[in-house]
Order: sequence, then structure tokens, then C-alpha cells
Amino acid sequence: MNFDIDCLRSFLFVAEAMSISRAAESVGRSQSTVSQQIAKLEAQVGRDLLTRRKGRVINLTSEGGKLVQYARRILQLNDEAYASMSDDVLTGSVRLGVPLDFFGRDFTTWLGRFRNRHPMVGLEIEANQSENLMKRSARGEFDLAFFKQPAGAKSGTVALREQLVWVSGPNYSPDATSPMPLILFPEGCAYRRCAIAALKDHKQPWHVSFVSPSFECLKSAAVEGMGITVLARALVTAPLRVVRHGVRLPQLPAVELAYSFGRRSNSRVVGELANYLIDSLTNVGAPRPPH
Repeated sequence: MNFDIDCLRSFLFVAEAMSISRAAESVGRSQSTVSQQIAKLEAQVGRDLLTRRKGRVINLTSEGGKLVQYARRILQLNDEAYASMSDDVLTGSVRLGVPLDFFGRDFTTWLGRFRNRHPMVGLEIEANQSENLMKRSARGEFDLAFFKQPAGAKSGTVALREQLVWVSGPNYSPDATSPMPLILFPEGCAYRRCAIAALKDHKQPWHVSFVSPSFECLKSAAVEGMGITVLARALVTAPLRVVRHGVRLPQLPAVELAYSFGRRSNSRVVGELANYLIDSLTNVGAPRPPH
């Protein structure tokens, strides 16, 4: 019995994303095709590989967990063998720094596609506050770093500009007699800095009600009505909603998403990853900065 390499690759993406649809996007196939590939593997081993509930992937079975380990080794050898036959293969490693809000985008899907195209490239990724990323990038601690900055700051090359908006959950109802409860990323975040500065200028009382470095935790706190937060407009998806500025909430500025290179700026692998991520960011509808 021989395992199909394409089926193993799709299975590995499903196991990592816990989603048939996300795996399908990563491997460039339809959801039905990926489902058929999983079914083929399950028929070969005679066991279920995934635990499903109402059509959704919940977890791996014990057999699925075993196959994941073998699939990684098989695919690594397969991809290395193929790459060794090519004169134009992209190899090397990249230490990448990204803002915390990247995980509110399709960042993991983008990385999956890049890794699928360039299996010989090693990625080391760190998510952090923009202020920390900017400082550490200047010290050469990253090969490539993205960070948010005020418009016109000129601390890096601008990839795009994004309008900041006030955001809440679907049932949030502010108390006009109490200070504004804020849900924020930790200190060093450009969103946090802009929100607090705007409220101070507007002489609007506020207090921090929830802080987390995790985008998903921040989103959950907003959805549950713990307060109001600030995000780039592109990050606002249901059930979050944009809250219009007005009497209590001042208008927020736009920020720039910039990037900078480390000492290996002439490295081909760093440049390829930078161009790929910039294209991914700017192809989701955000306006490019004027040249």
C-alpha cells in the first residue's frame, strides 16, 4: 500500500488548521477535493483520522495523530528530494517579526501557502507590539519586521495605510455617565497609543477594562461587551461592528503599516518573503500608499 503524497499534504494542512476549508485554501484545491483525499487516507488505514461534529473538524483521532508524525517526515523528504533536483530552489531561513494584529488577518494561511511553495525555507516568527518590533529591527534582531507607526513617521518602508475605527461587540451599550471602558493590546501598540491620545485630546474619561496580546482574546472580550476597542478597519468582521465617532468618541487617525530589513536585506529569501507578504496585505482591499 502506498500513501498518496498530495493526500498526505492536504491531511497535514487539515491537522494544523483544524479546518477543511482553510486547508483547501492553503493547497489550492476545493473543499470537496480535500474531503475526498481525507476519505481516501481513512479508507487506506481502515480508521477515522479526524473527529468531526456537525461536519466540522474537532480534533485528530489517535490514528490521525500517529499519521501526522509520519506525514511530516514523508513530505519533508519528498520536498527535499524535489528541491535538490532544481537549480532555482529558494533556501535559507528568515527571522520575521509581525504585529499582534496580523493574527486577525489571514496571516497563517499566507504562511502556509509560502511554505508550500518554498519547503526548503525555514521561518522563525515572533508577534509583538509595534514599538518593540521597530526598536529591535533597528538593532538588527530580525531579518524582516513589520510594524505600525503614525502617518509620516518614516521609520520604515510603508506597505499600506489603514484607517483606525472604534469597534465593539454586537450588544455593547455605553454608559454615558461612566468612563469609557477600553479593550487594548499591551503598551507599545500603535492602536493603543492612538486610542488613548484621541480620548485625552477629546477630554473623554476612560479606563482600561481588558488587556491581552492575543487578537482572539481581544476580539472575544469585545464580543462579550466588556468595552470598546480600536482596530484597523480591515480587521473588523462580524460579530464585531464599527462604532461611529461622535460626541463621546473622537475621530481616529490613519496609521501606516511599514516594514524594515535587517542586515540581510540583500538576501533573496528575505526579499521573496517580504514581497509575498506585502502583496498578500495589499491584495485584500486596503489602499496602497501614494508613491
